[in-house]
Amino acid sequence: MGTSETVATATRVGSAREGSGATAGARATTPVRGAPPLPPAAARAPTRAPTGGAGTTGRERDGGGKPALGGIVPEDIDAVYHQMQHLGNKWADAHAEAEMLEEAKKCVLATITLHYIGDGGTKAAAEVQAYASQEYQDHIKRMVEARRRANLAKIELESIKTHLNLTRTYEATRREEMKML
Repeated sequence: MGTSETVATATRVGSAREGSGATAGARATTPVRGAPPLPPAAARAPTRAPTGGAGTTGRERDGGGKPALGGIVPEDIDAVYHQMQHLGNKWADAHAEAEMLEEAKKCVLATITLHYIGDGGTKAAAEVQAYASQEYQDHIKRMVEARRRANLAKIELESIKTHLNLTRTYEATRREEMKML
């Protein structure tokens, strides 16, 4: 996996609660690093387009006849799902790389130690030299950096999960408030 990361947008619902002055169900975008981009806003159907008139069952529908789900249209749900898949794969790859480097730590140390024992030193002295070697220090740096990348990828994945859970909670609360009116 390359180190270049693309910036995509994740759909955020309920910007009115954030004090932006927008109506409920309006969308704002937030960058999510490393995720595939969502389709442009112009290509997506509007979140709410009430049809009005007789025969309306109270459920607002978007322009394509699909039910609007609390401001998230089905196309947005699919985009967020694919974004979560991408972030999950990114985390799995980074985690596997970090695990591999951590498991190889003792092998690298043993290989370097054998090199110094071959020079006629004792095992203890060879191990001290191995710990101090540039090769071992470079391996440790790569290992720590790989773990950092894996942790960041996991944070990205958990952040989008948390955002979706918060959105779900907000929308459930909003529906209950609407029942009280």
